[in-house]
Amino acid sequence: MKIGIGMPATSPAICAQSLSRRFGSLIAVDRITLAVEEGELFGLIGSDGSGKTTTIRLLASIMKPTSGDAWVLGHHVVLESEAIKQQIGYMGQTAGLYDDLTVSENAEFYADIYGVRRSSRSKQIERLLEFARLTPFKNGSPAIFPAE
Repeated sequence: MKIGIGMPATSPAICAQSLSRRFGSLIAVDRITLAVEEGELFGLIGSDGSGKTTTIRLLASIMKPTSGDAWVLGHHVVLESEAIKQQIGYMGQTAGLYDDLTVSENAEFYADIYGVRRSSRSKQIERLLEFARLTPFKNGSPAIFPAE
């Protein structure tokens, strides 16, 4: 792994140290410290408004933290944000889905954009729909899902 600005030499794939984000007087993310090793499965679980989406946006370099530091794949989320954006993808819950396409067609569309091989595409889309519990809705419009 290439080591970015200010990152220790033996660092995990994702590293946050006292990461915080405020919106005026509202504290959305309060001094999160975490480490996610390469290949590790990691999730953020919490109630609505607990800071999950804000944390992901901070780590994806879409939003700047109020304080603290974080590195993703060896790159600092503020000082090297473009390097992070070139290596990861982020899509919010409702952004980027086309209501005139079915759920399956949307998955096919994004698989094409991200270069998923045609030979394995159907199986990967099927696995993704099953994982997200969307198989019963695969032929319907994403418009049936509530907005964020």
